[in-house]
Amino acid sequence: MSTSQSLIVGMKDLPDSLNLSWAQLDEQFRVLRMSQAFYRRCKRSAAQIINQPISQLFSAFNAELCADIVRRRGQEFGFQLQDHRGIRVHLALHSLPETGWYLILSDINFEDPQMKELHSDYRRAIQASDAWLQHIEDVIKSSQEEVFKVAVAKAMSLTGSRYGFILLHNEKSKTLTLAARSDYSKAEADQADFIEDNTQVSELESRVWLECVRDYKPIIQNQTDSQRRLGDLPLDKLLLAGRYLAVPILFRSRLVGIVCVVDRHEPYSRNDARSLLTFASILWHSIELPRTLRAVSRQSKIIKSQKEQLSQSLTQLISAISEALELKDAYTAGHQKSVAQLSYLIGEKLGLDPQRLEGLKIGALVHDIGKLAIPSQILTKPSKLSKEEYALIQTHPLHGAEIIEDVEFPWPIKEMILQHHERLDGSGYPAGLKDKAILYEAKIIAVADVADSILSHRPYRPSLGLEKMTEVLRAGKGTLFDPEIVETCLAILINRELSISDHIGAAPLEPLVTISLDHELADVKRLLTAARAKVAVVLDEQHKIIGVITHQLLEHWFSPLLGTAAEREQDRASLHKKAHQIMQHSVPIISEVATSEDALLQLNLLDSEYLVVVNKAQQPLGIIGWRAIAMTRNAFREVERLI
Repeated sequence: MSTSQSLIVGMKDLPDSLNLSWAQLDEQFRVLRMSQAFYRRCKRSAAQIINQPISQLFSAFNAELCADIVRRRGQEFGFQLQDHRGIRVHLALHSLPETGWYLILSDINFEDPQMKELHSDYRRAIQASDAWLQHIEDVIKSSQEEVFKVAVAKAMSLTGSRYGFILLHNEKSKTLTLAARSDYSKAEADQADFIEDNTQVSELESRVWLECVRDYKPIIQNQTDSQRRLGDLPLDKLLLAGRYLAVPILFRSRLVGIVCVVDRHEPYSRNDARSLLTFASILWHSIELPRTLRAVSRQSKIIKSQKEQLSQSLTQLISAISEALELKDAYTAGHQKSVAQLSYLIGEKLGLDPQRLEGLKIGALVHDIGKLAIPSQILTKPSKLSKEEYALIQTHPLHGAEIIEDVEFPWPIKEMILQHHERLDGSGYPAGLKDKAILYEAKIIAVADVADSILSHRPYRPSLGLEKMTEVLRAGKGTLFDPEIVETCLAILINRELSISDHIGAAPLEPLVTISLDHELADVKRLLTAARAKVAVVLDEQHKIIGVITHQLLEHWFSPLLGTAAEREQDRASLHKKAHQIMQHSVPIISEVATSEDALLQLNLLDSEYLVVVNKAQQPLGIIGWRAIAMTRNAFREVERLI
């Protein structure tokens, strides 16, 4: 069956409404005519299309491709190219005898699942996405000085480009800085009038920047040097008049810079842009994360240092207040400090966290601050207190709470002061609280307070020793005191867990002298010199230890004899002072049957350089210090640990 010629139409006869995208080319591949759809597709003015080479629209349509088409003239060509915006299209080229060519254009739908599987560009994009993690990891691992240089190298590797660079934007000064660039060959460097790292220009002096700022989207330029000329703007010379792909670096909705890759054999596609855009976004987060962590670390150190200084200042202030109380009550000098040290050790052994331990120490240091409101004559009374006097003493927790009422502590200091005399069975004071109503820290201070009181010398009695302390604490275990706290305290003071049986009595003791209350200082000095002793123990009429005079204290009362009569008279008056007038009332005593570990702990608790060793009848035998304890059997290691 023959076909009527009237049924065959040419392209010029096709209606514009068909939206067929076609163009007629001459022998030199210049556009002669085009359809309305082709015109709209190009998004250029007619003057920029008509009589212009098709390579203006498709950079891959270069001289080499045109020569190949001419050699195979008479055949139909179908191939895929990317336009100047990186969009891949399908081109069908048909030759016209002696007049040129017809070009038919159609877009390719890369969202089609089959196209996704078949298209090489899609596969390349998938491979690129798999490489992101490795590239980002390399950037994160690089040093702060090299991070941008590494980032440029990874961007080039990700896109298969020969060159690349990163520009950073300063929003305040509106400037661009070249953060890093790849190494350019000598020819390209000469062509680009080479730009150095850290070059800074106004943001208006970069065409690439202006195009990114316009819509915060990637820029794809696939025109080569034959189709466009190198610009005069400084940083744009790095583009080398070749293909390039530039993507914005966005961080927290701000445009902070640009990653640009340059010169690839194949045109850049939108998939390349998506890959590089994702890389740029992750890149900046990976750069900012170490910066943020370093800033947080520095700030954390500053806060920690300030906190430590504040805590230290607070501790020093509390210690000063504690010492002020001891000036008023000489008989309990060092008591609060000893209780604080023992409480801290107990709390630490019981597993309290550092924050609570610090509060426990502060609370113990001021647990008796309310005694500032008690008359000195009651606090220092050498005989047993009357019922009324004891009732007045019992008010010191309330006075203590009132003293620190307006001071804000990060710990329950007020409760520790109020409750350190409360007992589990409700027999304590001032509120008669029972078990669970008593603060745990107050329970610890209560045990430490009783332990130190028994071990310390008092106006009306000498130290009762470790044996008596153990008896009292265990008698009140479960009724007066928390059982776990009692056993922990005893374990610390007696060191049962160390199982060391050496006794202080077996150690080489230093000599001491015993004197009465009425010994004059001149006599005391003579006795100490004759015995080569450093300590004189003061005994009362019943031969009980009531005070001590050290060589250091004695020297304080003696000055070199000076020239004037008044000064010589003052020195002579000092020589006639009595022992009871200058003696220290607090005597650091330890039993001869105590272990070296007991002695070490007591030296720590009392903050003393020596201990007076007594026998079972509480008679002084000699003194012992750190050096002598270190020389005893099995004690050297413990001394080293505690010091």
